[in-house]
Amino acid sequence: MVMAYTLAMATGKGIEIAEDGVATVGMTEARALLTSLIREVRYGGEVGAFTERGSRQAYVVTPEFYETARHDATVLRELRKYLAELRNSDKPSDKSQTRVIGEALDVAERRADDSGRPKKRKIVKRGPKPAAESD
Repeated sequence: MVMAYTLAMATGKGIEIAEDGVATVGMTEARALLTSLIREVRYGGEVGAFTERGSRQAYVVTPEFYETARHDATVLRELRKYLAELRNSDKPSDKSQTRVIGEALDVAERRADDSGRPKKRKIVKRGPKPAAESD
């Protein structure tokens, strides 16, 4: 990832990349860095965020990202409504579908929660290799 050098960076302030890969800008530097942040998002494929006192207040994403997220949210909302309809049904086949769809939704939500977290690296310390035995 290549980032343009700005005057704000010389003062130690600027766009910072968080552990989860989001390019963050403090609200006090937002005006000066807005163009740089938009370029990072548009050309670098990054997600951007404005922060205030270290807490994210708003995100900047590409139109494609937004449209996909909006569509996915609609699909999930409709799936949950359908699941509620099945739960209120008296048909045995609907009860079976409710169980299968409910379990699939639970698994998908757990996987999404796990994939959103930064991966922890396990560091293994290895000692020196044993000396070769001589005859």
